[in-house]
Amino acid sequence: MEENNKNNGTRLFYITFAVIITVVAILIVTAAVAKKPTTTPLPDSTDNTTVQPNPDTPTDSNTDTLPTFSLPVNGAIGFDYSDSVPVFSQTMGDYRTHLGVDVSASLGTDVLAVADGTVTNIWDDPFMGKCISIQHSGNAVSVYKNLAPEIKEGIVIGCAVKSGDVIGAVGETAMNEIAEEPHLHFELKVSDENVDPKNHITFPTVDKNYEDEKAE
Repeated sequence: MEENNKNNGTRLFYITFAVIITVVAILIVTAAVAKKPTTTPLPDSTDNTTVQPNPDTPTDSNTDTLPTFSLPVNGAIGFDYSDSVPVFSQTMGDYRTHLGVDVSASLGTDVLAVADGTVTNIWDDPFMGKCISIQHSGNAVSVYKNLAPEIKEGIVIGCAVKSGDVIGAVGETAMNEIAEEPHLHFELKVSDENVDPKNHITFPTVDKNYEDEKAE
């Protein structure tokens, strides 16, 4: 009987020792796994994927900005812009609005594009003679009337022009203004509305308008 108790005690000791060894081993493995650093893979240098720009990111664009305008012809204003108060027309003998400026210059004087743009129309108006229109940035359009019949070679609808390019010459084709001194009738439109060219271009000064010279 005493021998059996001794054997049972020995067996219990070894079982307990084995359990303790197993628990310690599990704890060591768990700790080793927890301390293992996490490795983040480096990007593949051969990856040629292009990052697309954010469509909500604004882009630099000057399409809505008016250009800096230059003189259309080397001359002073002889007849002013008037969109509301009628002014007297020497040719027509009546009072009417004048949606441009008449820039005095000798017949044949070069007429220049006032800014970079695209020629949008070339036509013969029964009242204002040979005409050219040019589209610019900022939804602006410059219009040149009373030109000589022969426009500059290479100036056609759809062609691109630079500021200062010669597009034609001062003529006397405008029947509505034939009584005036030789001049370019120049108009400027922004968003399809006529505006006073003097608000955008600095013209040389002149003492009298054509109408005052004719009245003397």
